[in-house]
Amino acid sequence: MATTRRRRLPNDEYPVLSPKEDQTQRGEDPPGSFGHVDRPSGDLKDGWRPSTVGRQAGRLIKEIGRERRPRREDVYPYLMIRAFSPGDRGARPIWPPVPCWESPDIALIDAAWTGPFDPSRLVVNPTSGRRYRVFVRIWNLGLLPAIGVHVRAWFVNPGFFGGDPNNPAYQPQLIGGAMVNLTDRTRPGASAVVELDHTWDIPSTLTGHECLMATVSCPLDQWSGALDANHDRHVGQRNLTILAGADDTSELFQIFGGLLTRHSTMQLMHGGAAVTPLLRGVLGTTKGEFGPASRLRAPSAKAYRLGIATGHGRHLLTMLRVKQGWLVADSARLWKVAVDRGLVDEQVHKGEHPFDTPLGARELIERLGPEFYDAIGVIIDGPGDVALAKGVAALWNLPGMRAADLAAAIAGEGRGAHLLRLTHVDGERQESGGYSVAIVI
Repeated sequence: MATTRRRRLPNDEYPVLSPKEDQTQRGEDPPGSFGHVDRPSGDLKDGWRPSTVGRQAGRLIKEIGRERRPRREDVYPYLMIRAFSPGDRGARPIWPPVPCWESPDIALIDAAWTGPFDPSRLVVNPTSGRRYRVFVRIWNLGLLPAIGVHVRAWFVNPGFFGGDPNNPAYQPQLIGGAMVNLTDRTRPGASAVVELDHTWDIPSTLTGHECLMATVSCPLDQWSGALDANHDRHVGQRNLTILAGADDTSELFQIFGGLLTRHSTMQLMHGGAAVTPLLRGVLGTTKGEFGPASRLRAPSAKAYRLGIATGHGRHLLTMLRVKQGWLVADSARLWKVAVDRGLVDEQVHKGEHPFDTPLGARELIERLGPEFYDAIGVIIDGPGDVALAKGVAALWNLPGMRAADLAAAIAGEGRGAHLLRLTHVDGERQESGGYSVAIVI
């Protein structure tokens, strides 16, 4: 059997060193070295100061980044469904003080009409048991086209839906969807009215006052997934009913009052001149169900008989649960008592009025206490679904609950348009939202 000779390696020629020679070659005391070889102690020299070069460079980088960082809409699609009209460019959140549930970009047309989208055929008050085509107006405010845009719409039980999917009272039901493309904002195709692939067939068990929600999304500008119009420009919300003078308001008040809990605070606000752009956005400029929207105007400032003027309209009333029942407080009476008791200074509020905050009126009521309930409002015993209508009628001595009766109590007889905003805060559920009712006389 043959044997294999081991190949000689270079390392085999290395000499065997003594410990002293090994120490010398390892560098503990190399020959010919200069200077000391002791390790530094780590102590700072006298007068040492930290360098500021790093901080200065960081500040400079941030400044350059702020100056040169492009806006989101200049490099990507910037999709949006308007929350209000006019002037919405996608800044969120807006509520409070601007309502986020008055989108003019969700529209209905009776399914009996099979032609193209026609603003003169818009239906603002759908009826249960009927079928409607659903249209959503979407916008791309970016300089890059939006490809593969997905549009969807849902309906939600009427009320103060604020985007909380855990509330069993507000479970969105999908209506349908559609896929389109949008050009960049410099071209006419940056906005489009999109019809969904399914109609909204309203069961007879519903009211027709349901809230409508819509979303828009594309791969380069995606919807967050939450139906929250107040924090996401990809979501549009329409909680709106438009009533003629002869229409009864009892059903709506019953719905809203039934949603209140012992932790709820509901306020009724009058939008004043905001009714005109709202109706123009929802009804269009053509003559429709309520005539030309351009002719609909709010009453003059001198015509109002109820409420207290704030920075965002007129505050009419506040409703909350107290020990004795439901307190429905008149805002003008509440403000007068608070001023007389020295809780507020009538001359101080040149900026934001206390009633402009969602809980401002409630805080004044709680500071006054039960001894002033009779001076500021009425107490209604019973469930909330009947307490709201009873309280409003008793508070303002209404002859009936027609929309015209309510409008006359607010601003007297005469033609005009009123925008009533019911706003709601639930301290236990941490919910905040609202519903708008427009009255056209």
